[in-house]
Amino acid sequence: MKRREFLKRSALVAGTMASTSLLGADKKPLLAGIQIGATSILDEGIKRCLDFVQEHAAVNALFLYSQTYHMGTRPPNVLATDHPVKPRDPRGRKLPYVWVQLPDAPFKGLAVQHEQPDLSREYARRDLFNELLEPCRKRGIKIYPRILEAGMRRSARIPGYTKVATVDIHGTPGHGPCWNHPDYREWVRVTIEQLMKLHPVDGLQYGAERVGPLSESLFRGIVPSCFCEHCNARNREKGIDPQRAKEGYTRIHELVSQLAGKKKPVDGVMTSVLRVLLRYPEVLSWYQEWFNADSEIQKMVYETAKAQRPHADVGQHIDHQRSSWDIFYRAAVSYGEMAQHNDFIKPIVYHDILGPRLREWVIDRMQPLVLNDLSAEQSLSLFYSLFGHSAGEQPGYDELKKQGLSPEYVYREVKRCVDGAAGKAKVYAGIGFDVPHYVPNGMVKFPSKPRTTYQATRRAVDAGAVGVVASREYNEMTMPNLQAFGRAVREGH
Repeated sequence: MKRREFLKRSALVAGTMASTSLLGADKKPLLAGIQIGATSILDEGIKRCLDFVQEHAAVNALFLYSQTYHMGTRPPNVLATDHPVKPRDPRGRKLPYVWVQLPDAPFKGLAVQHEQPDLSREYARRDLFNELLEPCRKRGIKIYPRILEAGMRRSARIPGYTKVATVDIHGTPGHGPCWNHPDYREWVRVTIEQLMKLHPVDGLQYGAERVGPLSESLFRGIVPSCFCEHCNARNREKGIDPQRAKEGYTRIHELVSQLAGKKKPVDGVMTSVLRVLLRYPEVLSWYQEWFNADSEIQKMVYETAKAQRPHADVGQHIDHQRSSWDIFYRAAVSYGEMAQHNDFIKPIVYHDILGPRLREWVIDRMQPLVLNDLSAEQSLSLFYSLFGHSAGEQPGYDELKKQGLSPEYVYREVKRCVDGAAGKAKVYAGIGFDVPHYVPNGMVKFPSKPRTTYQATRRAVDAGAVGVVASREYNEMTMPNLQAFGRAVREGH
């Protein structure tokens, strides 16, 4: 081994030992993960990329997509130009969507299949999880495949995906797969089974980034779904009348559509919404079954993964809307319930980007609809009150476009998860930095400050997280923020 390489490895080992000793002899080292795409690792080179993230961000776990059906072809954040290799623009590249080799036979007969290998694609037939095993073990880095459900906008990437689509109140395809469709459930189950059976990985993260028909109708004006034969049968067995539920959701959608046309009901919006819910209790019952189906899939993922690899660390990804602003999701599914079928829960707590997201994705979307009785400023004040934040610590409405929430937001959200899980599941906090903000006409830079990245990471640990995961994607993260994250990890408690 060359002297330079020996010194570099020695520094990495020393950093890991220092991190462990700072935690104390009676405490386990902090899991320090990073969300990273296969393309980033292969473009930079496996060894060079692993050394870079371990040296600068104290990384000891990779959260790596095994399939990228959900991803678009947006360019990486142009801020991240200080990596060993500058992130390349994915537009124009022919890249695969599946980064593991899965056999065809177990999926035979299912309506939905995986993308077939195309040898003309870049990195075709590479199984990155097998290639990473030796270099990661050598560096003490764990490997977590990460799976995120694909939406219907990108369904062309998955053969047969439209056959398992949701059905809206008008009988037309919705925008996501139906969680009650037997072929979809089996496709997910077999995918997890084969992935864990064929790859000696350390853990698994699964997640679905969508909310159900009531949230989407009231908050965004989307046509409610799903009312397919499988959902109808499930609810009918529970004593919920599908026709009554559809009528109730139709009334909700009509109300929201009138608001979009600037026609406000005589008694106000909230009163009118409550009137529908009182007259059609099937609306809430139907919504609860939507959440129950989601939980059943996560439980199935957990049990399937553990059956193949009993010691694997298996958990659930909770996206930003679910962790931070969807009141229905918060009411329907508690962290205590999630902890019953997860080894860990990873809530997204992106403090910086929550500023513009809160302004444009929450207040500006909801205020013309369900919060039409309030002004934008009143809506923000209501949000802060309902979600346990102090308005004095957080930005005002006019500041949100350019200012994120404080690290205290991270502390409160992580502590809520830790307290809810009550020791039955670990909490790995998704710390977001250098996350760009997407608007209809493109991408807006939203650079993070290393000082707040460091503070947010430390506050997550203060709140009881035993793991922190650098997020959103490695190809967006600048070196100063990676280093700030790593410094917080090495300091531990």
